[in-house]
Amino acid sequence: MKTYHVPIRTCVVCRQTSAKKTLLRVIRRPEKTGGGVAVDPTGRAGGRGAYVCASPECIEKAVRQRRFERSLNVPSVPAGLADELKALVPSAESVGATAP
Repeated sequence: MKTYHVPIRTCVVCRQTSAKKTLLRVIRRPEKTGGGVAVDPTGRAGGRGAYVCASPECIEKAVRQRRFERSLNVPSVPAGLADELKALVPSAESVGATAP
């Protein structure tokens, strides 16, 4: 059986390495497409990316300690970025729920 390569990324807050699919990605869009910072829910959008764990604690700490600004080399990030990221975090009820 063939084994496949799993991309590994590092959280900008806790520095824990995980599979790319388990982390949330924030990107700095290229200037020619309008620039700015945005959440990349697909993980495939163009631009420089920074990854954060899918936990509310890491998201809050990333915004509070300006980790996205440092990683993406931007002066500031949008005010609602933390809320956008938290909306992508699976809730504890949906993770523990089982299908009938």
